[in-house]
Amino acid sequence: MSGKAQTQTTDVDITKVTPQQLTQLAKSIEQEIEVLTQSYSQLVSATNKFHDSRLVLNYLKERSQGKEIMVPLTSSLYVPGIMEDNNKVMLEVGAGYFIEESIDKAREYCERKSKELQENGQKVGEIVQVKKVQLGKIETEYKKRIEGLQQMAAQQKA
Repeated sequence: MSGKAQTQTTDVDITKVTPQQLTQLAKSIEQEIEVLTQSYSQLVSATNKFHDSRLVLNYLKERSQGKEIMVPLTSSLYVPGIMEDNNKVMLEVGAGYFIEESIDKAREYCERKSKELQENGQKVGEIVQVKKVQLGKIETEYKKRIEGLQQMAAQQKA
């Protein structure tokens, strides 16, 4: 794993910090896991959208010539239209920019973006797993410390 993927929590010797610090560290890692899990879900969602786009592009190329379609004017307003040229599409490439591409190039773009997103999702998933292991170690150490404190208190009472 790269140094960027690791956080300061891996640099802390959990055997030498107070139980309160362990609790704070555990909360911090739980928050990181939550954010990373949300990011992972967004990556999966984006990957699925590119997959769906590829399927639509396949359909357009094979079956859309001369067919009636609904053309979006806004996110909630559509008008009917006829598909005259099924070899070119407008492809959104980010930040509201569109380029005209052939269906084959648009499909390649979707495949490339989908693969890139899958790889990023896999990396985020691996980081989440590392964070969960770190959290487990912290929780184990915390329980061990609390049990040790309880045993010391019991011995002092006796």
